[in-house]
Order: sequence, then structure tokens, then C-alpha cells
Amino acid sequence: MIVMTYKQVVYFYLFIDIETMKFNNKYKMATSADAKEGSIKEDFADLLTCTICLETFKQPKYLPCLHTFCETCINTYIVSTVKEEKPEGFKCPVCRRLVCCGNSAETPNTWARNLPGNHFVNSMIDRRAMQKAEKLCDACSNENVSQKAISWCIVCDEAYCGPCEVSHKRFKITRSHNLVAITDINAEINAASIFASVACDEHPDKTIEIYCKDHSKPCCTVCATVHHRKCEHVVTIDKAVAGVKESTKAKELMKKLKETVDKLEAVINTRKQNTTNFEAEIDAVLVEIGDVREKLNKKLNDLEKRIREEVNSTRKNNVLRLSEESAELLSLKSTFNQWKNVFGACLSHGSDIQCLVKMEEISSKLPQIEHDLSKAIQGIKDIHIKFEATDVIADTACFGRLQFKEQKPSLPGLKTVNYHTGKIKVMFTIDIKGSYISGIFFNDDIIITDYDKNRIVYHDNNGNQTGVLNIPNHPTDITKVNDRTVAVSSDAQKIFIIYVKPLTLTKTLDTKVPTWGLCLVENEYITAYSNTIYWLNAETGAKIKELATGADTRFVTCYKTNKYVYMKNSNCVKLESPDGKGFQYNNSKLSYSYNQEIDEDGNIYVVGHSSRNIHQLTPTGQLIRIIPLSDIDNTITMYPWVMRFKRNTNRFLLTFQATGVPVLVCEIE
Repeated sequence: MIVMTYKQVVYFYLFIDIETMKFNNKYKMATSADAKEGSIKEDFADLLTCTICLETFKQPKYLPCLHTFCETCINTYIVSTVKEEKPEGFKCPVCRRLVCCGNSAETPNTWARNLPGNHFVNSMIDRRAMQKAEKLCDACSNENVSQKAISWCIVCDEAYCGPCEVSHKRFKITRSHNLVAITDINAEINAASIFASVACDEHPDKTIEIYCKDHSKPCCTVCATVHHRKCEHVVTIDKAVAGVKESTKAKELMKKLKETVDKLEAVINTRKQNTTNFEAEIDAVLVEIGDVREKLNKKLNDLEKRIREEVNSTRKNNVLRLSEESAELLSLKSTFNQWKNVFGACLSHGSDIQCLVKMEEISSKLPQIEHDLSKAIQGIKDIHIKFEATDVIADTACFGRLQFKEQKPSLPGLKTVNYHTGKIKVMFTIDIKGSYISGIFFNDDIIITDYDKNRIVYHDNNGNQTGVLNIPNHPTDITKVNDRTVAVSSDAQKIFIIYVKPLTLTKTLDTKVPTWGLCLVENEYITAYSNTIYWLNAETGAKIKELATGADTRFVTCYKTNKYVYMKNSNCVKLESPDGKGFQYNNSKLSYSYNQEIDEDGNIYVVGHSSRNIHQLTPTGQLIRIIPLSDIDNTITMYPWVMRFKRNTNRFLLTFQATGVPVLVCEIE
């Protein structure tokens, strides 16, 4: 097994970036109208080439981001890069997205083996080999013997040489299988129909035969029996794939992928242009420094040296930062480009079922990638620099000062959010009113706790109610545990563990301490009530420690178990931090800030319950602005209660402690 040194890994990453850029620039989809049906065009050769070894895939395995590698290549990469004692996973060599494997009891050297095989790529490789008369017998290859194949079994999805074909027909279980001569596949038969079957990822020995419309999931008969037996809309795969290539969803997905690639290309060009401009400005600063230096005497040599070091350090740090921004955007573009190319190949040369499978795979992963893209775009800032010389040379104490400026650029076709100045717009409302309403965004959906009616209410991303669960006590707050489960606190000293789809109460923790607000950090629940914050064991609900606050604290907003924000007194919130960077924020226009929230940029939102406003603070506690409720909705006169952001977005929900105001779902524009 090949093991890379740290230096080799660094060069490996650089190599992958270069190869990815070459691949993206080179790749164009073939559209020739007279191309023969079923042929594998040279334009798709890169789809069949591993970006690590640069050879045709051998046992192709794909990651959740849909990038594909040879099993041995990705295994070597994993073993060489994962060095932690308890690793949570590894990063894709191309797009750097984390592939979580940490919950598995297996070691990293087995992760590659357990990745799903890329059946579509396998079928493309087989088809190309057959067209070039290079296909080898699969049965002989398993014994490390190379024999040219002459036939293809449509049922087993394998090629056979003459002797193996005879053996295949000899056994009762395979005697009735349909064997097609490879020469016939090349000449007469539609190859797409020959390679139409796709194996189930969960049960590789089964083919996909069922499609669940409720979950948009193609599956085998075993999966359908186990996971979809209660679903109402389950059809055969033949019905599901009918017209899939010409469907509106397929066309819109391909259009969206192409548009996103074009937008990313435009953004990357702006980064390159800003890098060029910044370099030119740096050069201008250095020239100006030289002009000023001529007016100074030798005693300023040391000051000149210092300012030059500052300039060069600024150049190094910020050009690197611009390069990192471009690299991140390139990786996102690579992902969209890969999806576009793979899906384009499916549309052009894959079977209907392959097209459906890829379409659903990409569609399911697209929202998260779009979130990542939104986050990356939001963090982009144009940087500029100029030199300001000291006016009085004789009295100068330094050579000059650098004025470093950052601003949000105008990006073509992409929306950016200014959290410090953006207006707040109500997108829609959820008609749940009453005392102590709380809620969270759960993935793309919304879950609300209804204190007065002792219930948990599930809504889709448009605010439409899709599920209700009644619980024994008043719910006071809710927090996400994982992608399937939430925890709900109650004023009856209980925490309810609830499975989300469908809403089902699975466990109740007796905390023995009062609970109100709730968050989960590092396997500990943190809650508060009256004048005390409590840390609880997430498995048992047992108290770990407590902290007196001196105020009617109800919620704690946590970064980590030892870094958190809470109400210190009626006009004050406090950030506790172990690194000494905590702060207290006091303001006479703030009254009883029970709840606080943090956006994706780290800005802190302090919800003034009695003052009926929201104080927006920097991550270090400086006031940015005070947002009156009238700026959100001038008809609201009641008391705000809970504010919660959807992770990595500008969308948040706002609840009220009042019977007449619904839940507001808002965005910062």
C-alpha cells in the first residue's frame, strides 16, 4: 500500500486542483445530431477517468458529493490523510467536502470498501470496452485471467467468454438468462436498454425495481418492504422512468446546473480581477513608499523596513485569502460541473432508470450545496489598499499607514446579504399564537412548540402544516439532536426526545431541575430557568453543573459548553468565554432580553422582550443597530419571545408571547 508523506499530500491537493481545472476547461458535452445512439463519445472519456491515478476507473466508488474514484485510489488517499485517533471522516480530494464516517466502528482502511459503487460509470466503461472490442470476461477477471468476452448477460450484468458462456447456460438457475452477443450490441441493439438495470446501494445484489413518490426514492423490493411499506404512492420503476429524460424536472435540473456553473465562472473571474487590481494597488503603494522615502534621512531606515514588511505581509495574507476564496468557489464549481456532466451523460447516453437515479441523487444533494454556495458568496469581500504618507516628515513617528478596505462586491447573478444594514422582510406567517411559542428550522422545514396546547407542530418550508404531536406537558423550547431527532424541554422538569418523520415520542428524560430554553452542545443539554443555568447529561438528563445568574434567565445561546450568551439582568446580556474574550452589553433601551441568537457571520441578536426591539451586536459585543419591531411589521405591538436563524442562511423565525400574533418567518435582505 502506498503511504504519502505530509509534503506529498500537500502536492497531491495542488495536483488535484490543477487537474480539476483542466478537466472543467476541457469538458464539453457532445451534441452532434448524427452521433450513433448508444455510442460513448470521446467527450465523456473524462467521466470515466479517475482524477487521482488518471486512468480508467477500476472498481469506481462515489462519495456523497458524487465525485468518483477507484477503490484503491480513494483507499490510499484516506489512509494517507486521516491521522486522527477518532476521525469523523475524510474530505473529498476534489471539492474538500467532509465525508462523515466517524460513527462507524470500522477503521479508515475499510471506509473505501464500504463506499457505494458507481454503477453508471461501470456501465459506461463496459459499453466503451464493447464498442472497442476490448471487453474482457468478468468471470475470468475474477480469477485474474484475461479472456476476451463474446457475450453479455442482461440479467447478471456481466460479460462472458466462450467457455464461461457455456457454463452459464449449463446451470438451471441461469439457463433462462438472456445472453446477447457483444457484436450485436455494437451493431444493432440499443445499448442503453442492455445496461438499464441499476443495483441498490443498500442491497447490492438487488436491482432497483420500485420508486417511492413520497420520498422521491428509487429502491429495490427489499427496501420497499422495509422502509416504504407505509408510503401511499409507490410505483414500479417502469412507470417512474417513463419520459424521465424529457420531464420538466430533468430539464430544469440541467438548466439550473448549467446556470450555476456559468455564475460561478463569473464570480471566479471577479476574484481573479480583484487579485490583479489588488496586486497593482500594492505595487502603487510600494512606489509611493519609495517616493516618500527619498524625503527622509537615514534615521528612518528602520521605519521603512517595518512598513515594507507590513505591506508584504498584507500582500501575502490577503492574496492567499483571495486565492482561498477562488479555490473554494472552484471546488463548488467543480461539484456543479461534475453533476452537470454526469447528468448530461445520463441524459445523452444513460438509461431512463440511470437518469432517474442520478436526477434524484443530485436533487437531494442540491439544497445543501446551494447553502454552501450561499455561505461562500456571503463571505466574499473585495479588498483594496492604499498608502497614506505622513504630512510632517520631521515629526514623523512612522513611515506611513496602510488603509485596508473591505466591501461587498457586486456579483453577477448572485444575491449577497448585508447583515449590518439589510432590511428585514416578512416572507410568510405561521398561524400559531399563544404564550411562550418557540421553534427551530429543521433541515428545510420548521417545527413549532405550542405551549398553550401541549403540542409540537411540523411545517414544510412554505409554512404549511404537515404533522402534529401532542405531548403530556407544556413545551417550552426545542433543539435539534440530529437529522432525524429533536429534543423538547418542558416546564415539568422533563426533556422529550422526538423522532421527526413521523412525529413520534421516543424517550423522556426526567431532569430533576427546572427547564425552559434548551440547546445541545458536545453531548450536553444546556437549559435555564429563573436565576440558574444548568448543564445536563444528554443521555440521562442528570445535572452536571449549574451557574447562578442573578436574573430571570430563560434561554442560553451556546457556541460551546463553556462559551455562551445569556441575560445577566434586565438591561444586560453577558458572553462567557474561556479565552478571555467575553463581554457584557448594557443598554437602557434594552429590557428583559430573554432570548439571543447568532447569524452565520457571528453577529449576535439580543431580543428585547419588554423593550420590543432587537439589538444587533458584533461578535465582540459592539452595537451595530437597534431594530424596532415596527421595522419588521408596523402592526405588531406585542412582546417578542424567540428568534431562530436557519443555519447558514439569512432566514429566521420570530415568535411572540401573545395570543394575537402569529409566528413570523423573515429574511434579512
